Amino acid sequence: MRWRHPDDGILAPARFISLVEDSILARRFTELLIERAADTLQRWQQSGHGDLSLAINLGAAELASADLPQRIQSIFAAREILPGRLEIELTGAVQPDRLDGLAEAMRAVQAIGAQVALDDLGGGYNSLTLLQQLPADIVKFDRSYLANVPADGEATRTIEMLVKFARGHGKQIVLSGVETHAQFAWAQSLQDVNVQGFYIDKPHDETRVGELINRYGNPSTCF
Repeated sequence: MRWRHPDDGILAPARFISLVEDSILARRFTELLIERAADTLQRWQQSGHGDLSLAINLGAAELASADLPQRIQSIFAAREILPGRLEIELTGAVQPDRLDGLAEAMRAVQAIGAQVALDDLGGGYNSLTLLQQLPADIVKFDRSYLANVPADGEATRTIEMLVKFARGHGKQIVLSGVETHAQFAWAQSLQDVNVQGFYIDKPHDETRVGELINRYGNPSTCF
């Protein structure tokens, strides 16, 4: 998602998402995001790619909204799309005293078939605590973890330990910020992890993503 600002041009989410989340627009923005995701999935399904899923980012407050599962089900049912094709990535800071409520909200979303991911793990509250207390399906490690991998032996061992810990808790693994061949080769050595980053490709608009899907099928990279 980008904001086509009349004066400043194309703005990345980091420039405006926090403003939306702290405003009265948050609920409608979330609804729009889910609607756009469902529309995209419907187009993919009509093009013969009904096995693809799509991820959206939500902050803790929106994820914890009591009626979020019902809203997802309603929007997806209207388009004859299964909620299981949606992945919700939890972004932003997580308050330690709200972990129990957040865990319950995650389970409610998972109950309708959608998956939940911890996005940017390592960028905030204690990573091991989040891995232990939040029932996420997927763990995405923050790109800051990979900045010095594999050149920095200590940093490399740390992330390998966390990957092993997360896998031991039944999580799917995504390594974000893979930007060099050395990082890509190291990720391959871990086995059974997904990667994303500029080494794989840069962000594209929906038209270009559709072209890639039609050319290659599922464009994910998993080892």
